[in-house]
Amino acid sequence: MILVAGESLIDLIPQRDGAALCYRASPGGSPFNVALALGRLGAPVKYLCPFSRDQFGELLKSALASSQVAVDLCPRTDQLTTLGFVSQLDTDGSARYAFYTEGTAGCGLQMADVPNPVPVEVSAIHVGSFAIDVEPFGTALEALILHQEHDQRIVSVDPNVRPFLVRDPERYRNRLARFLGVANLIKLSEEDLEWLHPGLTPPRCCERYLTAGASLVVVTCGARGALLMNGRGRHHCPPERIEVVDTIGAGDTFQAALLAWLHREGCNSGEALDLLNESDLEALGTFAGRAAAINCSRAGCNPPWAVELTGTRPMPASFDHRL
Repeated sequence: MILVAGESLIDLIPQRDGAALCYRASPGGSPFNVALALGRLGAPVKYLCPFSRDQFGELLKSALASSQVAVDLCPRTDQLTTLGFVSQLDTDGSARYAFYTEGTAGCGLQMADVPNPVPVEVSAIHVGSFAIDVEPFGTALEALILHQEHDQRIVSVDPNVRPFLVRDPERYRNRLARFLGVANLIKLSEEDLEWLHPGLTPPRCCERYLTAGASLVVVTCGARGALLMNGRGRHHCPPERIEVVDTIGAGDTFQAALLAWLHREGCNSGEALDLLNESDLEALGTFAGRAAAINCSRAGCNPPWAVELTGTRPMPASFDHRL
């Protein structure tokens, strides 16, 4: 079982209707997307985040349930749903965001909502994105992961840094350092790297975190693919050649595919990540890259189902990639 904890929100994506500018509501949030993609890829997954009782909260909950994600740990609240406006889609399909987070449900996880102890069947915990820096969610996440046994289950962190949401950079860097210090699986984008460690190359970044105790470090490089590295080797995963519609949710789908592959292969500890050889890293990167490419070939965050990658599971008859 994989436990994913972090913010959920509604992405409002601009669409033209003649002269009018309209917005399409799409369930999102980086950890939410990771959980959604894990469910579609056939991995057993639970999600941890409050849902509003408003209609957007119902949309978020139903989107996860229809993608085979367990939501029994998610408390309900009268706070309104967190919103993320996609303010611009660049020519390469990349998105820019403006978020409305203060006092909202998707940022409101409390300490009392965190399972203690974490169920023994949980083989991996994934956290990340701006939930790390907002309160009370950030403190709750610290309670969730900082006391995990580093080699007894995978602790996965994807910073997914949103600089415009960081109010106190020093406090944020210090907290993030604590999260990364206990993670045995770290995924960063080149944008994360530029903000956290200006001038540090992806290989040097991987070496830095491996030396500090991580077992597997991945840096995604957009159209140039991704670098995967552990103590036994490295693999550069080239990008899939596709027609990109947009890149919303691409990194989250990549992250989910990493976790899904590792779970499928029985790699459920830091020691197992240490033992992956270069051939394993190639297989892992290829699987994750293909999943992300399929997501980018259609609008919004719309991760693939397992059948689209491996043929291991029939697609539900109710499947609608538009959500």
